[in-house]
Order: sequence, then structure tokens, then C-alpha cells
Amino acid sequence: MADSPGPFRPKLDAAVASVAMQVNRDNVLKARAVLMAEADRLDDVLTNARNNNPGIGLCGGDPVSRDAQAAFNERIEALFEGCKQYNSDLREAASALDETARFYGYTDDEIANSYRPRG
Repeated sequence: MADSPGPFRPKLDAAVASVAMQVNRDNVLKARAVLMAEADRLDDVLTNARNNNPGIGLCGGDPVSRDAQAAFNERIEALFEGCKQYNSDLREAASALDETARFYGYTDDEIANSYRPRG
């Protein structure tokens, strides 16, 4: 699945392109920090969702319930994977802003220090 762009990629690419046209030396590190903070927030949401959601159980003992359970759980897993890919895309967008920050003369230390994950 890592090779496919995911359902959110076109919108994310458009948003990053829009931001890239608007970043400047004064705000590039802030834009990067916003993307990283959102990626960290989504990490927490995804971890919490994975740990607290065992999936859909059987609604009954009939054969339709078993098929429905499998179908719902497959859809939940596909949504979860799409969200993980979107989160990865956010991190890639932040990394792209690293390059822009270097273009503006920021050092790798300044870029790394512009956002520190909570923890």
C-alpha cells in the first residue's frame, strides 16, 4: 500500500503547493512545525484507535452476520491504513519544508529545533 498515493494525497499535495507558494523565511519553520504537530496528534489518535477498537464483533449467529463482520472489519482496516498514509504524507510535506528552510539559510540544527515532539 505504500506505493499508492492514498485517497488524501491529491488534496494534501494541493495544500502543500499552496503553502509552498506562501512560505517565506519568516514563516517556513512555523509551517513545518504545524505539519509536524498535526502528524504527532494523528499518531496519538491512530494509536488510541488501534488500541481501543478490537473491530466489529458478530451481531448474531447467522451466516450473514459473519460475512458482515468480515466486510466491516476490512473497511475499518482500509480506513485506518488510509489515515496512516495521510499521516505519512504530512511528515513528507514537513520534510519538503526542511529543504525550503535550508534554501532560506536555516541550519539543520535550527530546523530540528523549530519543532520538538512532546514527550
